[in-house]
Amino acid sequence: MLTLKVKIGFKIYTDSGFYQKSEHIEQCMTGNPNFLTPTPTLLVLQAANVKYSGALAKAIDGTKQDTALKNQARAELEAILHDLGLYVQLNGKNDEAIILSSGFDIASTPTPIGVLAKPENFTVETGKSKGCIDVSLNPVNGARSYQFEYTDTPVTPTSVWHVVTCTAAFVTITGLVSGKEYAFRVTGIGSDPTRVYSDAIDKIAP
Repeated sequence: MLTLKVKIGFKIYTDSGFYQKSEHIEQCMTGNPNFLTPTPTLLVLQAANVKYSGALAKAIDGTKQDTALKNQARAELEAILHDLGLYVQLNGKNDEAIILSSGFDIASTPTPIGVLAKPENFTVETGKSKGCIDVSLNPVNGARSYQFEYTDTPVTPTSVWHVVTCTAAFVTITGLVSGKEYAFRVTGIGSDPTRVYSDAIDKIAP
């Protein structure tokens, strides 16, 4: 069963937007039967909201010190909401409606991509140096890295493929024997262990 996660980070909010969000949480949590013993208490949250509101208003046309005090008040309020969000997480019964009733949001859950698609536009070009071949492909959605492979031609079921792993969708394979023909292929590496290879391309090393 998927575990719902309460979003307890607030860095994306502007100062005014953060205050509005914090006030919304305070209002939603007040008298909420799903969360009868919030920790920290709502009195602590209310006091922090009042402090931050005052500091925010003063900093609009204030001094550098006023801005510093506003930033300090925001940090204190974020810490309180962080702990309160953990309380909601613990007492939310993994129920979306109950969690959302607190005013907190639910963090998005990455959807597993599964088996990666077959690499497209795989190209094999003569490198600039002797014994070098440049290989590249279009980035594969969901790939964390790429496994470039090469072997002697002709390819047989018993061919031994040499592996070069790279996080970029291109790499220069070095150390090849000049004038010798090799076969090249590539596959994306993701969360699923299944490997889908490109078509093999033959190329003579320069």
